[in-house]
Amino acid sequence: MQWQKFWRWLCTAAISAAALLYGFVLIVDPYDTLPFSPPLDRWPVASNQRFSYPAVAASPAFDSAVFGTSTTRLLRPDRLDAALGGRFANLSMNSGTTYEQLQIFNLFAGHHPAPRFVIFGIDDEWCSTAADLARFTFRPFPPWLYDGNPWNDGLHLFDAFSVEQAIRQVGYLSGLRPAKYGPDGYMDFLPPAAEYDLARARGHIYGGGEPRRREPEAKPADAYGPQRAGWQYPAHARMAAMLSRLPERTIAVLAFVPYHHFIQPAPGSLDAARWAECKKRLTDIATARPDTHVVDFMFYSAITRRDENYWDAQHYSAAVSDELVGYIAEAIERRDGRTGYYRYLRPGEEPAW
Repeated sequence: MQWQKFWRWLCTAAISAAALLYGFVLIVDPYDTLPFSPPLDRWPVASNQRFSYPAVAASPAFDSAVFGTSTTRLLRPDRLDAALGGRFANLSMNSGTTYEQLQIFNLFAGHHPAPRFVIFGIDDEWCSTAADLARFTFRPFPPWLYDGNPWNDGLHLFDAFSVEQAIRQVGYLSGLRPAKYGPDGYMDFLPPAAEYDLARARGHIYGGGEPRRREPEAKPADAYGPQRAGWQYPAHARMAAMLSRLPERTIAVLAFVPYHHFIQPAPGSLDAARWAECKKRLTDIATARPDTHVVDFMFYSAITRRDENYWDAQHYSAAVSDELVGYIAEAIERRDGRTGYYRYLRPGEEPAW
């Protein structure tokens, strides 16, 4: 009898503790998506943007957005607001696959049927010719936050990770810890500028040795023509699907990001041809709809040739990011390129490498 009483007490205590803990998480609503939680001044707190950004994507505070990977995370929404006139959120996710970018875009589009501006950062994720594209990375992805139904989100919050995020959110709400991101999704993830070390950056870029250029390769007489015709870019269908959801009055921009020149394909190489073909096809897809602009920073330029502009081969400085915002605005207005800095790509043109 004593053991029965003990187990009844233990089970009652465990269930009560679990109920209290679950209630705590539901009230705090760490991802700010539950329709029945109290109206608290929540900010994105989860270090994994895949959990933090759905609430930002759904927020009526924004009418414009940036989508991409870490190569566009440094585009500052306030700079974009000033240059283009929209109210921007930056929804770029570290190593975001094209499938994940499609999911966050669909969520944003579902809550903003007529956005003012949409900017897509184009990097190697969009130019892969692999037949089987990865849908996810090693980072967890919560599909229930992207299904457009906030009423079922509470069913997924009874786990250790959600409890941890709820504690983080309470820490922010009580002023004991800073939010992970701004309310617009932006965060400068680079070290302080005072810690920049050119020698270290060059070590990341070149992998040792002195700064150097990629040596051009001899292009075959057919310029890889027969191979180019057979290349497939599976991610392009996802880009076409996203662009098709935008109304005509939405201004869309595809921006090929400025990788450091050393990790760009060598001129004349097969990889250079693959990239050129990717640029050409994406330009044709993009410009099939009105007011869509393709801005190319992915070539040997005044930006990509300067080691001082980079922390590593893919990630440029915050100062360069602010310059890119100005160039994007300029390209939209001029509908032309700026020699040595960016190209304005048009349908049917062969992007030089």
